[in-house]
Amino acid sequence: MKGRTVLIACFMLSLLPVLAAQAVWQWWRPVGGNSFGELLATPIAAPGPWRLAAADAACSEIHGKLLFAARQLRLAQGEASQRIVRASFCPSDNADIVYLPSHAPASGLYLIDPHGNAVLRYSKEQLSNDDGRRKALKEIGQVLKNNKALG
Repeated sequence: MKGRTVLIACFMLSLLPVLAAQAVWQWWRPVGGNSFGELLATPIAAPGPWRLAAADAACSEIHGKLLFAARQLRLAQGEASQRIVRASFCPSDNADIVYLPSHAPASGLYLIDPHGNAVLRYSKEQLSNDDGRRKALKEIGQVLKNNKALG
């Protein structure tokens, strides 16, 4: 009888962490995954380095503002700025800007990984004030920091 009690106690003791984890997940689910930019996972360009790409269907004045924001966000990355290039879905005379010949997606600033996947998208409204640019800067920095093996 004593051996059976010890066996049941060992079984219950090993089951306790699983039940505790399930209870925490069920009733006290952690808050996370809050991203400032729109998270994407879609192929958008050919493989290459990390790119901050400006997209505007009309290639208008908004496109120039997005390119300027891309330049500022790239330079503000410090050491990691060497890993990022500016890109555009509209042809440009500027030699520092990589032209992406695919069709222009929705208007905004895209962070594209070295595999050619769009990772994040920031709308022109999000980048229109200092607070939004600061949040985008921090988020891009975190993505680059967490993906050092890429590019």
